[in-house]
Formats: sequence, C-alpha cells, structure tokens
Amino acid sequence: MDFTLREGERLDDLVRDGMRIIQRPDQFCFSIDSVLLAHFVRIRKKDRIADLGTGTGVIPLLLSAFGAEDVAGIEKNPVMADIAARNVAGNYRERQIRIVEGDYCHPAEFSPPGAFTSVVVNPPYREVGRGALNDKAGVAAACHELTASLEDVFRAAEYLLAYGGRLTMVHRADRLCDLIAAGRACRMEAKRLRFIHSHEGEPAVRVLGEWKYGGHPGVAVEPPLIVHEKDGSYTREVLEIYGK
Repeated sequence: MDFTLREGERLDDLVRDGMRIIQRPDQFCFSIDSVLLAHFVRIRKKDRIADLGTGTGVIPLLLSAFGAEDVAGIEKNPVMADIAARNVAGNYRERQIRIVEGDYCHPAEFSPPGAFTSVVVNPPYREVGRGALNDKAGVAAACHELTASLEDVFRAAEYLLAYGGRLTMVHRADRLCDLIAAGRACRMEAKRLRFIHSHEGEPAVRVLGEWKYGGHPGVAVEPPLIVHEKDGSYTREVLEIYGK
C-alpha cells in the first residue's frame, strides 16, 4: 500500500481486508455509524452502487470488502474527494470504486437518471437550528443539514435509482417519522428497519433503513442491534461487524 500524508492528515486501520484509511479531523472522521451502515447494505451481484457524500470513501471501501464490484463515491467537498480518491488508490480498489466530485443535490450534473440499482448514504442528521454548530466547517456540514436536507437525499436517490432500486441509510431514530414521510413523497417505501441501541434496555439512538423505489407498503423490523455491553465494551455482534 502507498499512502502519502499531507498536513493535518492521519492514517488509520480500517481492519477489513487489511485496508487503511487517510482521515483529516478538521474535516470529518467516520464513525461506527458508517461501519454499521455498510454491513446493513444488501449487496447483489452486478449492483451499481452510489454512496452519497462519501467523505473519506470509507463506505465504498467497506462495501468492496463485502463483495461490491461497482461503487461510485459522490463527494461535494474537493478536499474530501481528494482524500477519498487517495484512499481508493492506496488500497488498490480502483477496479471496484470510483470517486466523483459532485453535489448530490444536483445529480443530473454527474449522472443520467436511473444509473444505479443501489444508493447508500450516511447523511447529516441534524436540522439547522437544532443543536450547536461545530466551528469546523467540514464537520458542521457533515452533522447539520447545511448543504443537503433529508428531502434532498430522497430526491437524489429517486433520480439516481432505476425503478425497483434500493436506498439504504443510517439516521437518528427520533427522525423515523420524517424518514418515512420523505421517502413516500419520492415514491419510496421503507422495507427493512433495524434500530441501534447504545446499551440493552435504552432507547434507540440510530435506525438503519432500506427503502425500495416503487415498493409496496410493508416493512420488516429486524431485531435490535446493541452496540455496548454493560462494561462499555463492544458486543460480540459489533466486533464481528468490525471484522474482529
């Protein structure tokens, strides 16, 4: 592997397939949410996958480890698009992954309609005005809907997906009603949900969801995913997801 770090960057271990990943804390570093999302995605042979707001490219890299062969990472921020491209090259994944610098709020600028069978996204969670904004612009945009709203995410997926395609997302559990409503406004039905809990017995903090473009009503709620044991360590399932 060949990684050249620039000022402010660090190199972390991605664990899966021995991959490593360049990150830049003043922009944004991936969290466990991205790892759980990539694991939740159902990958089918010949899927054409788009990852919206790819950041460091962590989700495409993980998807490639799980068998995906055609992934486009879409990233508006040129700094992060450059990091993502270097992460792909450094892990020798150019055959499976391409990085596209573009704004997924304007998908027609980089893709024809219906070009993908699967869209994946770990979007900004917080509405503007809810919670304090981070003083680092890159982190703030990743956390708050400054550059893309929930409705923008579904509209982009509606444009990019072929009819019958799937959108897979991780989001805050307390925004489930917003997720269902925004999906239906774009002809997408939730088909699979899994709630993420920090500890057993606590309310859900995140939800993993899969929507089908043109799907019929009817959703399967999968067993909850518990992240931590009582002592704060990761549960066996989470360790397995991490490849440990």
